Amino acid sequence: MMKGYLTVFLSLSLSVLAGFVLFLIGHTIQNAGKIRLEGDVDIGMNSVLAEFSIPLHDRYDLLYIDASYLDKTPSVSNMEDRLSFYIRANSESDLQQRPWGDIRLKSIAISGLHTAAEGMGNSMKYQAVQFMEDSGIIRPETELFGDPGRITALERDNAFGEWSALQEQIAGMELPTIQNEAGEWEEVALGNPADRIFGFLGSDVLFLLGVDREGLGAGRIQDGYISERKPENMRGIPWKKADDGLFLAYLFEKMGNYGREREGSFLKLQLEYIVQGQKSDYENLAGVAGKLVAWRFAANAKKIFGDGGMYGEASAAAMALRAVQLDMAFHQPVTRSILYACAYLEALADVKCLLEGGRIEIEKQGWSTGIESVLEGAIPGAAPSEQGGLGYEQYLACMLRLLAEGTRNLRSMDIMEMDIRYLSGNPRFAMDWCVEKYTAEITALGGWNNVYSLKRTYGYY
Repeated sequence: MMKGYLTVFLSLSLSVLAGFVLFLIGHTIQNAGKIRLEGDVDIGMNSVLAEFSIPLHDRYDLLYIDASYLDKTPSVSNMEDRLSFYIRANSESDLQQRPWGDIRLKSIAISGLHTAAEGMGNSMKYQAVQFMEDSGIIRPETELFGDPGRITALERDNAFGEWSALQEQIAGMELPTIQNEAGEWEEVALGNPADRIFGFLGSDVLFLLGVDREGLGAGRIQDGYISERKPENMRGIPWKKADDGLFLAYLFEKMGNYGREREGSFLKLQLEYIVQGQKSDYENLAGVAGKLVAWRFAANAKKIFGDGGMYGEASAAAMALRAVQLDMAFHQPVTRSILYACAYLEALADVKCLLEGGRIEIEKQGWSTGIESVLEGAIPGAAPSEQGGLGYEQYLACMLRLLAEGTRNLRSMDIMEMDIRYLSGNPRFAMDWCVEKYTAEITALGGWNNVYSLKRTYGYY
């Protein structure tokens, strides 16, 4: 009788134990399937990151996935196809070696992207600054950034507006009259020598500076770059801050400008494009040269009006005009207009010097032109280079610094798009589809009808 009870007890115990063992085995299989899927997903997502844009990395040392994959319209589905390929290659191969069943993908969705255009291009800027910090490269163009107020002061000054207002004032004054031999009263022409110089303002500034147009690129870019189109994937979320000075040093390291053109680019004067945003090298250089003339004119005008010797010479030149002798109301305005004309000719000479590789201090110590240059009405030659002054590229760096951050970032990415499209032959390359980080949601079916769901985020930074 005792043996019968024992047999029933053991049978019941073994049933419970067998159920528990099977329960453990089931969960083991389930967890093993999940671990296998996690491994396959990790490998797959890293494999997608390994397919970064080689032309972009080689040219600009930036790590991004090109979602166009060289010949397609850029889209999330392209990345999903690549991720699906890599996960399936690992999860659905050699099924006979997997005794607990296979894992089959049910769905793959990339639910989030972080691109180079994130935060108006701050993602690209951050990577660029990281490259400069890691490489230890130092560029001399940013030397002035310790005292940016000197340049912003020139940007605020409107010497051209003041000169124009003065010329209008003189033009509105009533000229003196004299009686001629016939007894008729006639006006005496003013003959202000500054008028001819003032007329230069409507001329092509590169012509005045004697720049050789043949040395510039002849092509014009088309519309459709990121700063002009409506970009995608540019969510304005806060991004890691990156140093402006290092970013501008990066631009000088990677892009070309007048006198230091970058080969293999559609636009040779890339930094001038970032400053001006025009369609051709000539237009961009003309814009930069015009701004340089305005800066130098403002600095020269401020100095020349404090130079007693120059003021005396201009006053004497004004007094030599008959109309001034007849009406002293013209004396001071004409004197001032001659000084403005002299400052403008000096500005042309300064910018010629800069474009020829010379250096000009913001506040010059001497003059290469004088009142006699205004009287002659001739375009001057280049001013002498000044030791310790700023070179063309340093003035250009200041113009870049004064740009709004978003404008500077987007135009920089314009240049990157131009270069990579040209170098790779891929017309669909777009910086707002260059992916730095992405989030994927994966659902898969495993053995014993187990359903697995994973959400992973992978990226370079």
